[in-house]
Formats: sequence, structure tokens, C-alpha cells
Amino acid sequence: MKIGINNYKDMQPLLFMYGILSHIFQVFYLILHKYIFTYSIDIEMARDIFNNTLQLSISTDQDNKTKNVSFTKKVKVGLLTNEIPPIVYGGVATWIVNFIKMFEEDNDFEVIPIFVAYNDKLPEECLNKYPKLRIINNEDDIHQAFSDIDICINNLWIAEGLVEKIKKIIQNITIITVCHSLIRMENITNLGSCYTNNFNQQEITFQNSDYIVLISKAEQDYYNKLGYSNFNTNTRVIYNSYTPQFDNEENIVDYNLNNTGYIGRHVPRKRPELPILAVDSLNKKEIKVINMGVDYDKYGNQYWKELEQEYKDNLVIIPFSSEKEVKENYWNSIGINCITGIYEPFGYTICETIDRRIPVVVSNIDGPKEIIEEVNKYVYTYDVDINNIKNDIVNISHALQKVWDTPSNIRRENSRLARKCLDKLRPETIKKEWKCLVYDILNTD
Repeated sequence: MKIGINNYKDMQPLLFMYGILSHIFQVFYLILHKYIFTYSIDIEMARDIFNNTLQLSISTDQDNKTKNVSFTKKVKVGLLTNEIPPIVYGGVATWIVNFIKMFEEDNDFEVIPIFVAYNDKLPEECLNKYPKLRIINNEDDIHQAFSDIDICINNLWIAEGLVEKIKKIIQNITIITVCHSLIRMENITNLGSCYTNNFNQQEITFQNSDYIVLISKAEQDYYNKLGYSNFNTNTRVIYNSYTPQFDNEENIVDYNLNNTGYIGRHVPRKRPELPILAVDSLNKKEIKVINMGVDYDKYGNQYWKELEQEYKDNLVIIPFSSEKEVKENYWNSIGINCITGIYEPFGYTICETIDRRIPVVVSNIDGPKEIIEEVNKYVYTYDVDINNIKNDIVNISHALQKVWDTPSNIRRENSRLARKCLDKLRPETIKKEWKCLVYDILNTD
């Protein structure tokens, strides 16, 4: 039986049973370390998640994360992945490209991408674009790929057996696994999914890693609440890097424009229909809602076809596209962008919106909440109701109305001041944090 958002209260007896089983599993895990991998959700953790009362907590000293360190030799970093453009399954590919670029011509790090070609054959263009790239076609390639690597930064969760094999073959190597998203959290907040119900594979990867990097403080809190802190694996929070594109170029934004947008994936946890439902509830006949990201390719997406007909006076749908011109057309068509959802580890879209100086309505949760923390008064937030989408519609409606009531000159100034929050995500800052982590690992007895 899948755990749905709206039927949580009815499932408390079942969740209580899960809680009992969870504690039994944890005892078994301590005894049979290598054989028990999967944890059930206990009642307190589920209640915390669905009532949205998780508290941000992290003990890492920020000064320690950005201290200046020096290496005695150039460190060879193996960047393990099964995504590198044009092989793209999601945001990991963006992270990979940014990481490689971040350490180009660096004096301390030599980043060597290592592509796992179990499911995808790598196009020849990748070999030209990334001349240092190594390929693992099968187990026999592991030793050659990692023989001179000092530290491995792993971005896989679907090939958990490979991580264990690397540890056995290259016995002294340290593996840092980057958690781009907690798959169990995605599975819960997407109401169960064939794409996320194999979260146990990620849990096995966590167990076989030496270090886990989480991309927000909220993610670390979820990680602990899910019981993963029982694994003998260290954690550290390092945000994704984001390189602002409009520091010295004033992006052209019409601050009199009230058209509202959503751009991104269409999964239940994102609640992409919120902007159109909010505009409709406020009876704003004159405002267009531009929604970009609908995927019609595989199943035809009957749900969004129905929405398109029901809200035909307001809703404009732009199907999913990676073409730059199509994306630019989207950004030029809106005066407000909405970052919606009930679970979001980080969020590149909020960074791009703020970078472009476009007024933004932000869900006050998780990674987005941390990104805008110090510029909260210059953006427009709404309180998320995880359990009740009707309340979510009301809450985001209030935030949108606040933007519409804000004069264009104030919108412009707020959008300019909001860009301050991008400073902590710039590559030069994130790069120092990665160097500190690797330094600490290599210099630990």
C-alpha cells in the first residue's frame, strides 16, 4: 500500500506498525551489519515529515568548511557518474558539468570523470569534450579506471553493487557519495512511483560509502530522521554551486508584467499546478499562467490536457524542451516565477530566477528556504501545507497577490537585492568547501 499525502491520518495504525518494525530492523542491522540495508519509516519520522516540523540542524563549523588548506601533491579526484551531457537523466548532469568546470586548471585537484556505461553507450563527442574521461563498461575496467585515483566522488545510486566492488578492488580508496536527493523522500512525496520505489539501492550505497555529502541542511535533517545516521558513514553539507550569469548584464524584465510562471519537472511533490489553481481561485481573468515542463512524449499526459482545457483562458503550456530559445521565450513571457513543492533538496530554478532578477514566489521549505534565508524580505514566500493542497492554494494566492500589489519600481529593487543570496553558492566558495572536505579526509589518521 502506498503512502499518500492526503490519507496520512487514516494510516497512523499502519505507520505505528512500521515504527515497531523499524526498531527491530535497526537492532538486526547492528548485529548483521552487512545484511540488513533497508529501514522502515517510524511513526515519529513520518509525523515530522508530513506535519512539516523538521528543524534545521547542523553542527558543522562554517569557518572550518572554508579554511585555507594546502596539499603536498595534486589530488586525483575520480568523478563517478552515469550522467554526463548528452546522457542526462536529471539535475545530476548539471552538477557534474559544474563540478568539472569548477576545478579546471586548479593547482590542487585534477578531476577525472569516470562514466559507468552499463546502460548507456557514451557518444564519441564526450571523449572530445572531456579528454580525461574514463569509461567502465564492465567490472574488468574498474582497476584500470581507479588505479591512480586518490579519492572517488560518487554520483550513483542505481548501481550500488559497483561501489562495493570498487572498495574491494581498490582497497585504500575513499568514496564520497553526493546525495542529490533522498530517493525515499521522493518516493513518499510523489505518492509512490515506479521510478523511486527502489530507494533501498541508495541506502546500500550510503552504507558502502565513507562520506555522504548532502546538498542542504534540510537534507541532512531528513537523512538523520530516516535513520541513515545509524550507518557508520560521516556526513557534511555542501551546497550545489551556481554561477550567476547576469552579474554585469542587466536582464531585461518587464516589472509591470503580472504573468505568472512555473518551470520544471511535473511530479506530485512539485505541485506544478498550484499557480494556475491560485490565479483561478482569485478570479484573475487578465493574468496568464505560463507552465513549462509538461512531458507529452510517453503517456500523452491526460491530466495536463484536461487542465489546459479547463483553464484555457489563463493557462499557457510550453511542453518540455532543452532548447535555449524556447527557455528564453518562457523567461521573457513572465513577470513572476513560482517555486512550488512539498519537498525540495536544493533548487537550481530558484537560483536562475533570482539571478535573472525576476520576482519569485518561494515555498518556505527545505533547500529553497535556505537559499533565500538572508534575503527573505526581498522575495515572496508562502507557507506550505503538505497535507492539504487546498490550503496550499490559499497560501500561494496570498503571496502572488502581494507581488501584484507591489509597484514595479519596488519589484525591480527587491529583485536586485535578492541576488545577494547567490554569493554563498558561487563556485569559488563551494570549491573551498570541497577542498576542505578532501583535505580533512586525506589527513585523518
